Amino acid sequence: MRRNSTNSQFITKISSVAFLFLYEIATTQFGFLPPLLGLFFTFLILEYNKKQKSYENFDISWYFCLALLLFTEQIHGFYLFSSIVAFLLFFHFVVDWLILTLKLRNLLLVVFVASGYATTFLINNIIAYTQNAQFLNFDIECLFYIISESALAVVFLKERAL
Repeated sequence: MRRNSTNSQFITKISSVAFLFLYEIATTQFGFLPPLLGLFFTFLILEYNKKQKSYENFDISWYFCLALLLFTEQIHGFYLFSSIVAFLLFFHFVVDWLILTLKLRNLLLVVFVASGYATTFLINNIIAYTQNAQFLNFDIECLFYIISESALAVVFLKERAL
């Protein structure tokens, strides 16, 4: 009796989805774990840019990453859809200029991760300002997250780089 490889791929994808959701839940308890906000942001930029060049539909991984980005922002205290607004603004106003300007693709991944955090914090602070709420602080912990997620982006997303 032969096993179908589709079943093993499905089990692998389901287990990776479960692992990422459990990891995101664990980041709320353990402050030293990066929430992967910048990594998801970078993946969305790379996939959206690939879609614009090839005119193909989005893969299920793009929608999954979008859902993880929303889940991450909600469990870490950001406003709803602030990372999506940050992604749309950053992609439509800055990404093309960065791609033309920066020739080092690893540095481009690092800039995408850092700008994922920076633009999300900027959008959150703008929303907090309009509601007269408390601002989010960009502290040394976020810098640690950017450095560690930049290393992860260079390792995992190097072949997807523009």
